[in-house]
Amino acid sequence: MKRIVLSTLLLAATLVYAEKETKFFPIATDADYCPAPAVAVLGGYGEVEKAYGGDYMYGIEFSLACPALQLASNDIRQQISLVHQSDHGLRMTSLEFNPHLLFHLDEKIQLGVGPGFGVIFTDADETDVVFGVNVGASLTYAVDASYFVGAEARYQWTTDAELAKGVEQSLDNYRTLLKVGMHF
Repeated sequence: MKRIVLSTLLLAATLVYAEKETKFFPIATDADYCPAPAVAVLGGYGEVEKAYGGDYMYGIEFSLACPALQLASNDIRQQISLVHQSDHGLRMTSLEFNPHLLFHLDEKIQLGVGPGFGVIFTDADETDVVFGVNVGASLTYAVDASYFVGAEARYQWTTDAELAKGVEQSLDNYRTLLKVGMHF
């Protein structure tokens, strides 16, 4: 897990160094900062690798132009997601913060990639909070100026959870979600 965190920090440092007009905390320093908020509903399939099989998941996502970092040539959107999954008796709700570096493939299609971190709340007998880091990619299509559809794939590495007395298990998981949303 240390390698993932270190790689993510190295990637972020490289992106910041490569950009000539990087703005730090534009929410406080840039009078032209526009958060461009959006909200989306999510639905898809996720699988916990070692503990259980897969099951359907659903959630909601709020995103905005990154208030901490703005690059001159690419956009960064901060995605805040709340996703729920009930998997063979274990209910999990994941709250995640996932910044995505966006690449505009054309006027309507964006490819996003990025790391993230989050916390999973479970109803396990012993451990009810698990922490994780993740990496993901998304593809978004702008239907018009207000509405969009998209898909996202994400892999999450987690700390171990004690599911029952003396039974520790990783909740590492991957998921594929479809989204339908609206820009404000």
